[in-house]
Amino acid sequence: MPRVRFAPLGKSSDIPSGDTVLAAANAVEAPIGQSCSGDGICGWCKIRVLEGMDRLAPPTPLEADLMRKKEFAGNERAACLAKVLGDVTVTTTYWGP
Repeated sequence: MPRVRFAPLGKSSDIPSGDTVLAAANAVEAPIGQSCSGDGICGWCKIRVLEGMDRLAPPTPLEADLMRKKEFAGNERAACLAKVLGDVTVTTTYWGP
């Protein structure tokens, strides 16, 4: 099972391949902002991928559109839509450096 690490929180979650980063965060109570309940429209769940960008599934058209509209950087993804295929480490601006 892939492992999602949440830096600098010191939390991690093993999840089935294909589950989202948000599902992993919810499993270990790592707070990730959201207002659309994972529908991919608010962009509040933006995460920065520190390691393992290549172990996330490519963005779906919905996520790519959200990323473009909300001006995500190249190392950012929407936690509610980013599907985990292998080990990754992520953070957010509100968790700290």
